[in-house]
Amino acid sequence: MRGRIGPRNRFTGQAGFTLLEVLVAVGLLGILSLLMFEAISLTFKTREQIARVEELNHAARVALRKIVTDVSMAYLSNHVNRDEPASTTLFVGNEESLMFSYLGHERRRRGARESDQGVVEYRLGRDDDGRTIERREKAIPDTEPERGGTKETLVSRVKEFRLQYWDDKQEDWKGDWKAEMEPAVKDGKAGDTGKYTPVLNPAGSQMYKEAQNEELKKFQLPERVFVRLVLEDSDGLEHVFETQARIHMRLPLNF
Repeated sequence: MRGRIGPRNRFTGQAGFTLLEVLVAVGLLGILSLLMFEAISLTFKTREQIARVEELNHAARVALRKIVTDVSMAYLSNHVNRDEPASTTLFVGNEESLMFSYLGHERRRRGARESDQGVVEYRLGRDDDGRTIERREKAIPDTEPERGGTKETLVSRVKEFRLQYWDDKQEDWKGDWKAEMEPAVKDGKAGDTGKYTPVLNPAGSQMYKEAQNEELKKFQLPERVFVRLVLEDSDGLEHVFETQARIHMRLPLNF
């Protein structure tokens, strides 16, 4: 007589994970998590670097646009009282600084006794991040353009700032340019109007006017100004920016 077989265990024949398999699975999960973390971290770092570079490029473009706009409106004027000059116009620059009279000043206060004339100076400065480009503007021209005015920092982290001036006669770039009208209008002996002093009564003196205009060509401004700007980012990489500004009124105003 056969023995009775009891009910079959439903868990019979089902095998579980071994300890080794669990360890391997946990290890693979850890490796995948680490790879995902590195990928996400790299993405955020790249995004931050791109943002910093874009910010640096924007700062450089704004600074260069401002320099080009100001330089393009530079001018000299021969309309000065030789005996009692109230102001002087000039264009004095070297490879690292430039000061000039210009017609681009904007009045920012209602009722301000200012015009579109002013004096602007660009030069290297320094702050906590290193060298900077400073812009100084004097809204009311006088006989001391190198003094006074308001200063602002255009851009920081400047590695190099270089200016050059195009001489169309020699067809070459020059490292400096100097043209000041105050010494010009004072040229001449006492009681003499001086060869650069404006003609007070132009009627009947056309020949003198033409001769004077020819003499004033000695004080003409450069045709173009070359600007080179090199900025350094937080990683020590250098970014080079170059542009040129064309001056519209090269000869001194003579009226």
